[in-house]
Amino acid sequence: MSVEASPQMPRVETGRKRRSALSILAVLIGLVAGFGLAEGLTRLLFPAFDPSGRFEFTYPVGSLLLGKPGTEARQVKNTGDYDVAVHINSHGLRDANDVATAGSDDILVVGDSFTWGWGVEAQDRFSDQLQILTGRRTFNLSTPTDIDGYAALLDYARKLGSRAGRVVIAICMENDLHLYGDAPQGGPPPDSGSALKEWLAGHSALYLLAVTTVQQTPWLRDLAVKAGLIVPNLEGIAKNDYDPAIIDSSANHLKEIAEQYRTLVVLIPSRALWVGNSRSRAIEDRVHTAFIVALQRRGIDVLDLQPVLEAQLAPLAYHFANDGHWNVRGHALAARAISQHLAR
Repeated sequence: MSVEASPQMPRVETGRKRRSALSILAVLIGLVAGFGLAEGLTRLLFPAFDPSGRFEFTYPVGSLLLGKPGTEARQVKNTGDYDVAVHINSHGLRDANDVATAGSDDILVVGDSFTWGWGVEAQDRFSDQLQILTGRRTFNLSTPTDIDGYAALLDYARKLGSRAGRVVIAICMENDLHLYGDAPQGGPPPDSGSALKEWLAGHSALYLLAVTTVQQTPWLRDLAVKAGLIVPNLEGIAKNDYDPAIIDSSANHLKEIAEQYRTLVVLIPSRALWVGNSRSRAIEDRVHTAFIVALQRRGIDVLDLQPVLEAQLAPLAYHFANDGHWNVRGHALAARAISQHLAR
């Protein structure tokens, strides 16, 4: 004898699914509300972690990204290495001087985040110190970029009205050497984890508070390192491979700039010269030396800061403990070396 299904059974099942969906929705709404409340309280009670006050490069000028004109913000490292003010002028540059007024007796200093003054106050950068040491107006044309970008920055200055003929280009040996002029190579897709971290760092005070707490609490930081959530500073250094084509391409690109300006190229040594195994350090040293020779063969004036930084036998002491950029001591040392070289 068969049993027929009751016509009420589908309705009962539908009701259960609806109640489950509503329960899940209620939980999600509660979580969102909870995070929203926590985010709001964090911004209210700990305004230093409000991401709206953090500096970002968002102002497009051709292929470059500069600071938004008129910005007054802060640049903060969650490890506590630095917390500095950032003021951006009407041209998108971090400079109290107006490059549009630069004349033939003035100096244009061009570079990436090192030269921009990552982590130090503007007056402590080597460009600003160079102005004091030389008595010549010095203009800072910098943003995170490479040699292509340095040429674009100089073109930008010229279009603004700059007539400066003296240029100091700071080359970061960790990431400035490329095959310039070639079609860009297809790289790996963006790391979704890194993209999420970047988004959170730019939008969530709660995230910044949590990360700062982890970074500045030794046992929590140790756990995060073991879990792979934090990469120690000296383990994340970009490494060079010895490739004559890359060395020549980079040197040729600088020669094109040097043909237009009286140029001094200042080499910011890679930290990989002093970190890692003997083989990797030997490769970095070979690249460094070969690049100096390539520039000199092209008639480019070069100042190598490697022996300057090594003179006190502690080159990494001129960098932040948890960031690859120079600290105030590093900028002061570079300014002295550059001023002495220009005085020759």
